Amino acid sequence: MPLETPEKWYKPFNREERIWMAIILVWGFIMFLMMPLGHLGKQNVSSETYKTTPDEFRKTADKFIEKYQVRDKDGKRVFRKGIAVVEAPEKEKGDAFLVARSWQYYPILVLRKNKTYRIHMSSLDLQHGFSLQPQNLNFQLLPYYDFVITMSPTETGTSYLICNEYCGYVSKVQAHDTMIGQIIVKE
Repeated sequence: MPLETPEKWYKPFNREERIWMAIILVWGFIMFLMMPLGHLGKQNVSSETYKTTPDEFRKTADKFIEKYQVRDKDGKRVFRKGIAVVEAPEKEKGDAFLVARSWQYYPILVLRKNKTYRIHMSSLDLQHGFSLQPQNLNFQLLPYYDFVITMSPTETGTSYLICNEYCGYVSKVQAHDTMIGQIIVKE
């Protein structure tokens, strides 16, 4: 006996389904409009990207650290857990450099509240993430690229840098979960 196909093999939308479909279409249209509108205003950090090499970036960062590293009252260089503490110059005086490398951000940057800074960031080895907490700024740092952001801190305190891109392991050592840096903002 052959199967019979009913004349209407589907059911038309009922009233509730039509309401939900209308809501979905309107919401989809709103979200579509928000994509280009989301790039207007001051909510996005201004950024630039330049080509570089890991060796070139490391040399530039080392010169920056040598010039601006914080010194104690006896003139000795200040370190925290083996990481140099550097007071970054304001935008008019020069740029600051932050290096991401297996499993460390280097140096610890000291910034001043309400001053403007250009922060150059790059990775020397693998892909790393730059997540500034609690401000929730997220960037991806790659070797061969100098990623520059312009920032003006508005609150004092310590912010932490978290690597939010799995940076793997080298020589059977895995320490991605310990890759935490600091930016300190003073008056």
